[in-house]
Amino acid sequence: MANRIYFANQQVAFRADGDAAADAWVAGHGVQSAAVTTTFNLEQAFELGQLSIYENIEGVPDIEVTLSKVLDGYPLLYCLATKNNSVASPVTSPTLAGRSNEKCLVALGIWPDTDDQASGSPSSQMEMSGMFVSSLGYNFPVEDNFSEDITLVGNNKAWANLDAAGQAIGCTNPSWVLKQATGSFDGNDVPQAGTASGNINRRENLAFADSVSVLVGDDGIDYCRFPSEIPGVDGSGWMNPRKNSNNAVHLSNVTISTDLGREELFELGTRQPYARIVTFPIEVTCDIEMISLSGDYINAFADGCGSDDACSGIVDNLSNQIIRVASCEGTRVYLGTKNKLASVNYGGGDAGGGNVTASYSYTNFNDCTVMHYADPSTGIVWSDRKDYLMG
Repeated sequence: MANRIYFANQQVAFRADGDAAADAWVAGHGVQSAAVTTTFNLEQAFELGQLSIYENIEGVPDIEVTLSKVLDGYPLLYCLATKNNSVASPVTSPTLAGRSNEKCLVALGIWPDTDDQASGSPSSQMEMSGMFVSSLGYNFPVEDNFSEDITLVGNNKAWANLDAAGQAIGCTNPSWVLKQATGSFDGNDVPQAGTASGNINRRENLAFADSVSVLVGDDGIDYCRFPSEIPGVDGSGWMNPRKNSNNAVHLSNVTISTDLGREELFELGTRQPYARIVTFPIEVTCDIEMISLSGDYINAFADGCGSDDACSGIVDNLSNQIIRVASCEGTRVYLGTKNKLASVNYGGGDAGGGNVTASYSYTNFNDCTVMHYADPSTGIVWSDRKDYLMG
């Protein structure tokens, strides 16, 4: 019996829905936090003639799992949660819609607090089935590790105590076999090295390129591309702080997030929803913060920046922009070609000290393609990334 649970004696693992293979569980690496919230939805019914409640009716429980990991060369949690290698219906597209119907099982194994690592059979385990990705976020700060935040939702959760063989005590569900999940830890786990740069990625590991460095024909799919409206970014969206000694843009934070807004669909005859659909259209946001050298350089006019001519003289203030973020460890997040500036904030530099910063907030709808070179989905081929990351 453990006296406590802390980071060294708990581990998160994923399994594709319907995959009952003995080695189907895959451990998440670089996980920083895990939280599970269970909500029992109750609906009250009263009646005439009585103050006391008539019945407190139980509905479908809601399970929410929130996870965070560093970007370290191992597969993203989003990739693990949407992996489907079944012959009948494998996931073949990394787009938001392409991954939207994939569900998974999520397990949290707990080991004795006297163990140095999560290895062998856990002493207890929580398993959640029918879990869908509900929200997604990627953070690229200047003073911390690059990270991924993901939320999954579902309606089923069960705890079991496991015997020495890793089988559930008092539970006959054959899926209770977290045991030694693929990629479980032996005390020597380190960031993944492979075809991309290993180690936990930080500010120096954002992949930039200037227009001269970009290979003709591939659109620089392995490099960042930011809105040309940002001062210092060239007209095609390229910038490179390493190669330009007069670099005029100094990014300090990039954050990408989206909420898939899952809706439950019910049918008569069962309490459980038969589907959790993404309520398209969904908004995708990208916030870009930089230390300002000369202001935010964003003009805003009621009639746009045009002339006095009727009709043709009214010109929009904004234009569609391409956004792609690429990290050296293998993460690619592509937000398409129709990102528009929703707001810009100029602030800081007050008399108490500090620098002036400019924050640009861009939005699009339905465009958020996420790829990773270590994605375990066999239907998503890394060498085909040009088909999904082009601008």
